[in-house]
Amino acid sequence: MIRESCVLCAVKHIAQARVLLLESKKGYEEFYHFATGHLAEAEDELLQDHRTIVDKLREWRKALEEDKEYEYPFRESVLLVAHQGQQEVLERVQQMEKELDGKSLDELRAYWADIQR
Repeated sequence: MIRESCVLCAVKHIAQARVLLLESKKGYEEFYHFATGHLAEAEDELLQDHRTIVDKLREWRKALEEDKEYEYPFRESVLLVAHQGQQEVLERVQQMEKELDGKSLDELRAYWADIQR
């Protein structure tokens, strides 16, 4: 079963992979494998809803797996995923604005109470 996509979780895994990859270059060779594992987890976090992004992340991860000296584009990957997260937030805010348009104060209170549960 594919898990629900989480762009924030994907960014977290990419950032952790960068830290581990830097450590691997300081002599902790096993951290290289932990780093590639986090990159694969980032892909898994996006698989359900963001196949195009997953394909790009996988391409970069596979290049790193083939060549440990490959300069993984961490900045580009984080920006790619974070931009998707911004788009999702914008879409959700627009959806909420439509749902709440013309609601009374009591209806807004009820809506707020419902999402707090």
